[in-house]
Amino acid sequence: MPEKKIAIVDTSCLIALDKIALSEILCKLYKEVIIPEGVLSEFGELHLDCIKIEKVNDPLINLLKHQLNLGLGEAEVISLAFRKKHLAIIDDMRARNVAKELKINLTGTIGVLIQAERRGFIKSAYKKSIELRKIGFYLPEKLLKQLKNISK
Repeated sequence: MPEKKIAIVDTSCLIALDKIALSEILCKLYKEVIIPEGVLSEFGELHLDCIKIEKVNDPLINLLKHQLNLGLGEAEVISLAFRKKHLAIIDDMRARNVAKELKINLTGTIGVLIQAERRGFIKSAYKKSIELRKIGFYLPEKLLKQLKNISK
């Protein structure tokens, strides 16, 4: 079994997993889940045993928010992941592109579902992705087809 990583999670992933009743999967996949205060204020109350709420005070946040027009949660996730060298879980494409430029280890909600399937915590990442799509989670058709081919 691979070593469990520490993950810093953005709001969109929390919302998506909450809507399909899979929030607890984060605690099974990651040694620790860090939620920046900005993400917590966007999401609201969160009850997971593995989470650690972290205050982020970094000048990089202002640059990310004001110059690159990212939201507070995304900016805090990127800032923490960059400084601490932890995995960032982000879905927003603009934020993902910034994270890639900063060489941040990155995944998204669908990546979380794929890992959960591979580790035997869910039966099908594809089926869970269909559930997400039905509740309004944006999922490109191309990605859905790829997921169908690799998922059970």
